Amino acid sequence: MNKKQLFTCAVAAAMTFSTLAVRAQDADAPADAGPPKIALDKSPAIISFQLKRLTNKQLIDVERKPEDPKYKPIYMALLTRKGLEKKYREEAVGALTKSGKTDAASVLLEGIAKVDAEDKATLRELVSLLMAQKPETLAAKREKLESLAKESENPTVKQAAYAALATADGKEDASWQLATGNNDTAAVLGGIPMIASPAVRASFYPSVKPLVDKAPDEATQVAAIEAVSAIPGKEAEAFGMLADLVEKGSGEPQAAAIRSIGRIPASKWPKDRLELLAAAIVKLVEKTPAGERTSPAMVHTVQLGNDVGAALGGEKGAAARRSLRELAVRVVLIRTLTEQMMYDLRYFTVQAGKPVQVILDNTDTMPHNIVITAPGALQEIALTAGAMQASGDPAVKEFVPDSPKVLQSTKLIQPGDSTKLSFTAPTKPGNYPFLCTYPGHWVKMYGVMQVVPDLDQYDQKPTPPKDPMTHKPYESAKNESTIPAEGHEGHEH
Repeated sequence: MNKKQLFTCAVAAAMTFSTLAVRAQDADAPADAGPPKIALDKSPAIISFQLKRLTNKQLIDVERKPEDPKYKPIYMALLTRKGLEKKYREEAVGALTKSGKTDAASVLLEGIAKVDAEDKATLRELVSLLMAQKPETLAAKREKLESLAKESENPTVKQAAYAALATADGKEDASWQLATGNNDTAAVLGGIPMIASPAVRASFYPSVKPLVDKAPDEATQVAAIEAVSAIPGKEAEAFGMLADLVEKGSGEPQAAAIRSIGRIPASKWPKDRLELLAAAIVKLVEKTPAGERTSPAMVHTVQLGNDVGAALGGEKGAAARRSLRELAVRVVLIRTLTEQMMYDLRYFTVQAGKPVQVILDNTDTMPHNIVITAPGALQEIALTAGAMQASGDPAVKEFVPDSPKVLQSTKLIQPGDSTKLSFTAPTKPGNYPFLCTYPGHWVKMYGVMQVVPDLDQYDQKPTPPKDPMTHKPYESAKNESTIPAEGHEGHEH
């Protein structure tokens, strides 16, 4: 190509880019200018360029018609865009199924392949929708699923493909054989918690059990450790194996065992293992340098130690919790329960006037925040927040009222993200509600921060606070998931 031809190409490229900018300029238009206009008669690259320039709110506002195939790019963007609520992804699946005259599984597999590999939250959402499909629907996609399982470079996609194959078969046999033949055991293990059917997850236990203690490599062992807590009916046995790793193990297998125990409902913990496990956790924290005790791994360790101490009860349990308080800053880890609009904690207890760090880990498929209010202000703050409009300003804490009754608050946290809230507990003992102020969430998504004068004395005779809505004492500190595919999240910290 000569210089004149190169110049001509450069000019043409510049003109094309200019045209794109004009076509997409509606994305930057004022809010009262109406929905953005997308030129759907252009090439796929131009349409993609226009859509990428839209904010999530603008994308939601774009005109679309479910029966018209030309709107596929818009619906595919709704399906795969990070940070959108599940209802828009479900809308997209319905429209793409209808306009493409295909099935939901095919749509979801196409969407999963298009999601950015770094966007783990959206991948989890689409995988959750895929796992909700009927086994016979997934069985019809066996060739595609096997291809993804063997060839995808995205670990989450591989895990989902193995999970879908097991769901299609109603048992683990074929997916396990495919994975082992492909030297991919860690991937099939990673897919086990994704499986909705408890019976299918349970079918993996004979294969998973021996790998918890000994595996060909550390990655496979860690995957087995993480998977075993998702298998129903074997919780007590799994707890014993995991406790052994905490007490005698080291490195990543030990850290994985701590995380995995935290996913087993406390009601399933064998009482005869609690005392030794509590002592092992205290010793582990003791030998960790003080500057490393706020690392994510140590946060989980201290949380589990507090949980085990609470389950152990009596002076031995109180002593373990007291030791952990002396060794580490009071940290409260609060997770969200997937697709249930609840925190995993109903309440937690802190000492008046002492430093506290609350970590909100959003494992749900929609955005959430946490707002701590003055005693008795739950409904007032919730209703005020519900009447607010989103500003669209990333610097603003959306749906957090400007009120002296809001004591602490976070921004809205997107699916898959987490945030920390560090503060000094109120000096006045009492029950301080916390809630998610995203409109409509608070009805189920709330709890109590119980402030007591002295935690050591409280541990001698713990008294649960009252539910601020029912005004009855909480029966336990935990909300446990009722969705089999995700189960086992949440303990008091």
